[in-house]
Amino acid sequence: MTAIEAVVLGRKGIHIDINPLSVFITKTLVQPIDLNELGAAYELVVEEYERLAPKSEIDIQTTLQRYPYPRGITLPRDSDVEFIEQLFSDKQLAELALLKHLIVNIGEGYIRNHLFLMFSGLLNRINLTYHTNTYGGGDSGVMRYYRYRIAPNPTLSDALHYFGVRYKSILSAKRELAPLINESNIHNFQAYQGTATDLNRIADESVDYVYTDPPYGAKIQYLDLSTMWNAWLDLPVSDFDRQQEIIEGGRLEKTRDEYSDLMAQSIRELYRVLKFDRWMSFVFADKNPSYWHTIVETAEQAGFEYMGAVPQSNSTRSFKKVQHPSTVLSGQLIINFRKARSPRAIMKLDLGDDATDLILETAENVIAERNGATIEEINSELIIKGIELGFLDLLSKKYDDLSPLLDSYFDLDDETQKYHMPKNKQFKSAIPLELRLRYFLLSYLTRKRQAGVDPDFSEIVQDIMPMLKNGLTPEEQTILNVLRELAREMPDGRWRLREGGQMRLDGI
Repeated sequence: MTAIEAVVLGRKGIHIDINPLSVFITKTLVQPIDLNELGAAYELVVEEYERLAPKSEIDIQTTLQRYPYPRGITLPRDSDVEFIEQLFSDKQLAELALLKHLIVNIGEGYIRNHLFLMFSGLLNRINLTYHTNTYGGGDSGVMRYYRYRIAPNPTLSDALHYFGVRYKSILSAKRELAPLINESNIHNFQAYQGTATDLNRIADESVDYVYTDPPYGAKIQYLDLSTMWNAWLDLPVSDFDRQQEIIEGGRLEKTRDEYSDLMAQSIRELYRVLKFDRWMSFVFADKNPSYWHTIVETAEQAGFEYMGAVPQSNSTRSFKKVQHPSTVLSGQLIINFRKARSPRAIMKLDLGDDATDLILETAENVIAERNGATIEEINSELIIKGIELGFLDLLSKKYDDLSPLLDSYFDLDDETQKYHMPKNKQFKSAIPLELRLRYFLLSYLTRKRQAGVDPDFSEIVQDIMPMLKNGLTPEEQTILNVLRELAREMPDGRWRLREGGQMRLDGI
């Protein structure tokens, strides 16, 4: 949608994805079309389908012999069945095979593409992994469990009815886009299958903005889970595509090192095509700090300057989030980088033996500020602090997952899914005051620098005090002493963080 929105706003948009399904959907969505011609083609397909639809078991077997459908294509190893045709009942296979045959015989290519766009949406529902719940909603195993799981009691939907539902949805979308993307500005849009590790179609320093949403480590096997759609739509996925896919695990059982290497290649390519003083936004979600460390460290090595991060929550919760609310993240962080000619490095901190205490203090502050905090809120703050203060590397070495640490120190409310301080337990105050002060001052000044603001001393005192409310309150002179170690005073009396470098919290 990023490239589509760019064109709507009068910009040029380039959509690149390793998955041919993504490219097909995106290109077809923006392709101008005569809605009357589409309506006529849809009616013709419906009329022929109603005439030829298999009604008896003999009809079903005859249809399966007459019309081709995907078969013998292996599914990912964690699937409940081995081959793609086993995801469907004979009746579902016959109905889909007939519908595909009728679409293929439509003459015009762009009309046919739109009918296949409707067909692709239908596939999510017409298979044996689809099931409804007690609330009336439903989904396929792929969307709900991230694997091809045969439902214990599959919901057998009417194919033609839901083909009609998809038609109405596409019609609505095309009407909305028609005045925004048309023959006059469609030339501003490009979409092609490719990989961020090799952007050879894009010239050096020709792009104004990059928005990228890479796979989240080993969480979702993107190409593997698209197997059903790509097979039915005859969209090829090559061995080279799988080799270039930036994931951990998958059909090729890629290691974390392979994931990191491919991620690094892509970031270097994004740096190459981006203009100087332009931004790249990285959308990511994972509780494992090592993935975040890979992204930030590689971006810095490529020449990017970190410009801040903001949490982005999801409007709906996935099934996995509902099933495992304290261990599955809902939402992402958007990390922003700028391609600078003289990038400022993130200041690196050596937390020493106080790492765990300061991590817990950060969590305590989020809990206190929000009167209880979710795993997403705590994780986001810890990752942002880890980026700003340069201790993601340490976090990644100590913790693969922060949940066990939080579970051992805080109480989780099962109803609200928020962490709280245990009863009769005080917030940490054993950490030396100056250590706590350096930690929160450095984070505060880093964010101010990213915003292009130099605060004066009174602003610093006013803003930093709430961060320290759970322990001893420092004197203003103490704050000033620590401030002089971290920042320099400008001629106008405002303070600016010193340039990045290696630093210990107990002194420079």
